[in-house]
Amino acid sequence: MKWLAAAAISVLAWPVLPAQAFADEQIYSYDPVSASARTLTDTGLSFQFERGLLGGVRIERVIQTGDRGEAELRQASEAELGPGGLKAVLGDERPVGALYEIRPEAEGRSFVHAVCPGAERAWLVIGPLERFHDLKIQAVGRDAGAAKARSCSSMDFGFYSDWRLPERKPPRPRFPIDGHG
Repeated sequence: MKWLAAAAISVLAWPVLPAQAFADEQIYSYDPVSASARTLTDTGLSFQFERGLLGGVRIERVIQTGDRGEAELRQASEAELGPGGLKAVLGDERPVGALYEIRPEAEGRSFVHAVCPGAERAWLVIGPLERFHDLKIQAVGRDAGAAKARSCSSMDFGFYSDWRLPERKPPRPRFPIDGHG
C-alpha cells in the first residue's frame, strides 16, 4: 500500500515542479546572410533557449558568436509596441515569429542601439529556431517619447551549428515519498 501512496503523491506533485526543470536547454548559432544581418554582426548570433515538454520554445538570451557581447531577452506583448501592435509597425510585412524584448541590463543597451539606432527600447521578432533551418529576425524599436514603435530592420541568418547544454536534473521532492523521512 505504501508504494501506491508514493505513486499517487509523485503523480500529484509532478505538475507543481517548475517546467524549466524538465526543459531541454540548447544553443543554436547562425551566420549573417543578408546585408542588414552583416551590418549587425560579422561573426553571427547564437540563441540560448529552452524547449519545453510540449514543444514550445522560450529564448533566454542572444549572444554575438565569436565576440564578447550578449543580451537577455524576455517574451513581450504586442501591446508594449503601442497602438496597433506589430501590424501597425510592420505594415504589410507579416511577423515571422515570437516577440521578445531586449533587456537593457549589462550589454543589452548596446544591443538595442545596434539593432535599432536611436531607439530607447527594442524588440526582436524571431522566427522559429529549428535545427538546420535558416532564421529570419525583424527588429522593432521605440524612440524616447514616441507613442509607438517603428520597424528597424529585417535580417536573415543561415544555420551554423547547435550545442546542447548540460541537462538540468529535476529537483528532489521536499517531502518523504517512502514515509521514512
